[in-house]
Amino acid sequence: ICNGAVDNASGIAVLIEVAKRLASGARPDRDIYFMATTAEEMGLFGAEYFANHPVVPLRDITVALNIDTIAISPRGMPVATVGRGQPAYDAVVRDVATKLGRKIDDDGEADAFVERQDGWALSAKGVTSLMVGGSFSDMPLLDTFLKGNYHGRADEFSDKMPLGGAAEDADLHVALGRAFADTQRWPGK
Repeated sequence: ICNGAVDNASGIAVLIEVAKRLASGARPDRDIYFMATTAEEMGLFGAEYFANHPVVPLRDITVALNIDTIAISPRGMPVATVGRGQPAYDAVVRDVATKLGRKIDDDGEADAFVERQDGWALSAKGVTSLMVGGSFSDMPLLDTFLKGNYHGRADEFSDKMPLGGAAEDADLHVALGRAFADTQRWPGK
């Protein structure tokens, strides 16, 4: 049994926390849908299924924010974006992150993962999909995880897991959810 504490129990934990926090605040202008997919490493099967059989029209999706492999980086890491390159979206991410006191990682290394994450299934259908957070801003740190505990029995929760970065990324996703769901701030779709 491989519990996948980092990939991707940490992402699911943050997804649940973000959903709770958004649900307890003021109702956003737009609906926010939360979804967990399966079989990413086997070929994005869950994400592909949704992209091919969406429960809402894909044209109505403002942005897909993918939360994956969160508990790698410590508190204070810059924010990297997998899937960046669309100026209006990049500007919202930059503005939200900056207001939270986070720096932006602009080196583009995170884009090496653009086709390896669930958001790719939606991107291929024309839906903007971003994976935003600290875990993809430090490639040597991420590479250590990928060459070590990734999808192995050792990917277990421990006291050594850096949860400060995960907490910051949860705050970031709450703020991004609010920003993209606000029709005044984000008048698109």
